[in-house]
Amino acid sequence: MAEELKDKIQAALEEAFAQQMVMLRQQLAERLARESARAQEIASAQAAAEAGRAARESATAALSAAVRRLRRAADFTEIGGALLETAASYCGRAVLFIHEDEILAGWRAGGFSADGFAEGLARLRVPLAEAPAFARAIQNREMVTTPSLPREISPALAELLGSVGGQPACLFPLCLRDRVAGILYADSVGVDGVQPAALELLCAVAESSIETLAGRTPAGDIDGQPVRVARPATPPPPREASDLSSVERDFHLRAQRFARVLVADLQLYRAAEIRDGKRKRDLYGTLRQEIDRSREAYGRKFPSAQTAGVDYFHQELVHSLAGDDEPALGPDYPGSC
Repeated sequence: MAEELKDKIQAALEEAFAQQMVMLRQQLAERLARESARAQEIASAQAAAEAGRAARESATAALSAAVRRLRRAADFTEIGGALLETAASYCGRAVLFIHEDEILAGWRAGGFSADGFAEGLARLRVPLAEAPAFARAIQNREMVTTPSLPREISPALAELLGSVGGQPACLFPLCLRDRVAGILYADSVGVDGVQPAALELLCAVAESSIETLAGRTPAGDIDGQPVRVARPATPPPPREASDLSSVERDFHLRAQRFARVLVADLQLYRAAEIRDGKRKRDLYGTLRQEIDRSREAYGRKFPSAQTAGVDYFHQELVHSLAGDDEPALGPDYPGSC
């Protein structure tokens, strides 16, 4: 009897031990599965972050190269050609128009393969009265988004561009001495969409390059067509911001955006110098030529008298370039103008 009881107890212990081992193995397997899944999630997240970082670095490098190319352009024709070619990475099709005496003249284009398009563009003359979207861009001197319909961009241009079903297009005015010298048309035919921020930056750099060239020469031309345009009327705003009309508020917003673009251009194109200037706490001394050139471009486009004495370029330098630490601009920085 004692021997039989001993065998039963032994069997029961062995069965309990076996069940415990099965349970432990299941728990261990579940734990390993969870840890493996977590490791895969971490690896996937790291791979996605690395891919995103690589894509951002590639995009930044491409945009930086485009900016350098525009900066190196030696004449107006080269600026226009560089703008069209660099814009191709950020839209489907692009057309550069010259604005003269209330007429838009087709100059060059990119992204078009239709036979005879270049010849048709060279002959194209669009009165602004027939292209209200272009007229708005010229009047406001800022980007306009519009459906590519005949009633917005003119029947002649819509016919030349082909049937695009009213697909959105962006119009970027190019200014010379406070005048609109040309307009870049960009649409998303053949691609997922237009990247307006990149195109706006490229256009701002092109504007700055045009302004620099214009300051060195009495007049310029693009393939024999003079850069000669009408000046839009912009009444000076009142002294009190609360008295500004909607049109005047829009003017102030455009000044703010242009200042942001100019400073973003510095951050993109002069990153190494900015790091050195911050280390020395003398950003202006390190970037004097670039800052002075950008300030001159800003001042020509948005005179102090028309922004009620508000210097948005100075504000953007302090905020974005110096990190809200104005003394970091250095002892020689002239301050707000």
